[in-house]
Amino acid sequence: MSDISIPGVTNKYNTDKIIKGLVNAEKIPLTRMERDRDTLKKRKTVWQDLNRRLSTLRDDAKQLYGFQNPFEEKIADSSDKTVLTAAATRKAPIEEKKITIEHIATADRFMSASLSKDFKVPSGKYGFKVGEKTIQFNFRGGSLKNLAEIISRKGRSLIRAEVINDTPNTEIVTIEAQKTGAKNRLFFLDKSIDFGLKAGILKQTGITERDIPLNKYTVKPWETSLKENTYSISDGVLTLNPLNELKIPISPPFKLNKNMALQFKLKTELIPEKKQEEIKPPPGPALPDTGEINFKGIRIRNEKSKVILPQWKPPAPSIRVDDMQALFMDSKGTLFPLEKITDSEDFKTYSIDIGNLAATIDSFNIRNKNTNRRIIIKDIKILDKTSRGKYVPSHPLSQAGDARLTMDGIEVERSSNNIDDLIPGVKLTLLAKSDKPVTLKIDKDKDAIKNSIVSLVGHYNQVITEIDVVSRRDESIIDDAQYLSDKEKDEYRKKLGIFSGSLTMLQLKDSLERVMMNPYRTEGGRQLSLLAQMGISTDTRKPGSSATLDRTRLRGYLEIDESKLDSAIAAHPGWIKELFGYDTDGDLIVDSGVAYALDTTLKPYVTTGGLIATRLSTLNSQISRKKTEISNYEDHLKAYEADLKYKYGKMEGALETLQKNSQALENLGGNNNKQ
Repeated sequence: MSDISIPGVTNKYNTDKIIKGLVNAEKIPLTRMERDRDTLKKRKTVWQDLNRRLSTLRDDAKQLYGFQNPFEEKIADSSDKTVLTAAATRKAPIEEKKITIEHIATADRFMSASLSKDFKVPSGKYGFKVGEKTIQFNFRGGSLKNLAEIISRKGRSLIRAEVINDTPNTEIVTIEAQKTGAKNRLFFLDKSIDFGLKAGILKQTGITERDIPLNKYTVKPWETSLKENTYSISDGVLTLNPLNELKIPISPPFKLNKNMALQFKLKTELIPEKKQEEIKPPPGPALPDTGEINFKGIRIRNEKSKVILPQWKPPAPSIRVDDMQALFMDSKGTLFPLEKITDSEDFKTYSIDIGNLAATIDSFNIRNKNTNRRIIIKDIKILDKTSRGKYVPSHPLSQAGDARLTMDGIEVERSSNNIDDLIPGVKLTLLAKSDKPVTLKIDKDKDAIKNSIVSLVGHYNQVITEIDVVSRRDESIIDDAQYLSDKEKDEYRKKLGIFSGSLTMLQLKDSLERVMMNPYRTEGGRQLSLLAQMGISTDTRKPGSSATLDRTRLRGYLEIDESKLDSAIAAHPGWIKELFGYDTDGDLIVDSGVAYALDTTLKPYVTTGGLIATRLSTLNSQISRKKTEISNYEDHLKAYEADLKYKYGKMEGALETLQKNSQALENLGGNNNKQ
C-alpha cells in the first residue's frame, strides 16, 4: 500500500518515525540471521583455504615418494657449453663421458656471384633435391627476389633462399639446404642447373670420382711378397689376414684437389687367441744302463752316467699386437698415414679427406700388423665431396657433412647435431668443434631434489600458520609470520580465532608435527632417520649459539639449514629418498617415510567425501537454509511494514475526520452564539 501523507497531520503525529522504529525492532532477528549467515560463509572460506593448503602439501608429499619423484631426475652438465650441451631424462645413467667433437654436422649452402640488381631469372621448370626429397615448381620468370621467395615457400623445411645486397648496385643469392649430413646434399635439377651456371652458383668440372676395383689383378705386393694365405678376394670384398700387407695401385695416378676424399667400407674380424701350451725343457740324451756284477753273493750296481746339460731358457711367449694404423696413401714415393681404423662387426663407411695431403694418389696401401684381427674392405672410390654430378659449387659457404666425434675413444658419426641415440636417455646438441675433450657429467638433479624438499617445508609452515590463526586468538601469530604480505595479514586478521578451541584443528596440527618429527627407517640406519639429521628442524641453531628464547620456534614451524641439506643430498641422495618414501617389506609399494606418512595423514581430510568435504557440504546446507530463512523473514518484514502503514493510514484518516467534525461543531457553536 502506498504511503499516506496528510499535510498538518503526518508531521503532527510523526507516524513515519513510529513505523520505522517498529520495523527496526522487528528487524533485530533478521540482523542476527545475516550475522549467522556471514559467520557460516567465513567458516566456509576458512575450510576452503585450509583444504587448498592441505591439498598442496599433500601434492608435495606425493611428489617426493611417487613415481615422478625428483630423486630419479638426472641432469647433464657440459664442461664447455659453447661446444656441447646436453639434456638428460630419468632413464639416463649416472656416469662421466669424455667427448671430442672433430666436426659438427653441416648443410650445403651455396652463394652466387655478385649480380646486377636488374638480373632476370628466366622462366621454366625449376627443381632442387636434398637427400631423397625433391621439390619442383614452374617459375614464370622475374627477379632474384621473386625466385628466392618461391624457393623458400615451396621448400619449407627442405630448402631456403635469400637475396642480400652486397653493394648498392649488386646483389647475391644464397641457396641453403635445411637438413645437415652428408646424405642430404643439395642438387640442382631441370632449369635450376642453367640458372645456377648463369648466376655463378655452379660450375662444370672434369672427372670428379673414380671407383677402385678389387680383384687379383689390382692387388700388388708392398714391401713383402704376397703369399697364398696373405689375402682373399670374393665378390669385390678384400680380406687381409693378420701380419700381412699389400697395396692397391691407382693407375693412372688420380689428380687431387682440396675437396677430394677417399671413401670405402671396412670392418674387422677378431680372431680368438689360442691358449699357449706349456713348454717343458728338453729331457736330454737317453743313456744306456751301466749294468751290475755279483761278487761272492753280493750284487754291485754301477753308478748311473751323468750328463751336464746347458741352462735351458724357454722361448718368449707370443705377444698380441693391436695396431689400428693400418691405412696409408702413396704419392710419388711419399707415404701418408690415413685415419686409424676401428673395430666393427658390420661394414662402416669411411670418408677420409686426402685432397690436402698431396697432388696425386698413386696407391692405397694396407698394412695389417695385428696378430688377432682380419681387415675386410670393399667399395673403394675417390671422389670430390662438392661434386653434384657434372657440377660443383662455385662459392660454397658450407658443404653437407656428418658430425664426427669421439666418445671415450670410440669414433661416432651422425648426420645431425642433435644426437639422442648415443647415451641412453641423453640428448646431445653439438655446437662447435672442440680442441680438447669436453667432459659430460650425468648426475642426479640435486637442485630438483632440494627444491622439492624446500617446497614441502614451505607449504607445511603455511598449513601450521593457517591452523594457528583460525584456532587461536593470538594476533602475534600473524605478526610473526614474516613471509606474509600486508594484504595477507589483513585477510588473516579477519579469520583470527574463528575455530578457537577446535579439537579438529588441534588434532590435525598434532598429527602433522608428529609426522615431521618421527624417525623413519632407511638403509642409512641411525645415520639418517630424522629430518633434523639433514638440516630440517624447528630450531636449526647450533646448541649454545644463542640463549634468547624465540617464541616463533615454539609454534612448530620448520627451518632449513641449507648447507647441511646440500651436504646430505650430495652424500646420500638414496637415503634421503628412503627417508621420504621407503618400501620396508619388498612388495614394491612404499609403506614408510615422511612423505608417505604426510600423504596418509592428509588423505582423510582432503579427498572426496573426506572430513573437509563433509564440513563444506554441511556449511553449504546451513548457508542455504539460512538464506531461505532470511528471505522468508524479509518477506515478513515487508508485509509487516505494509500492514503498519495501512493501519496508521487508517488512524490518520480517522483523526482527520474527527478533526473536521470537531471544527464543524466549533463553527456551528460560534454561529448560534452570534444569533
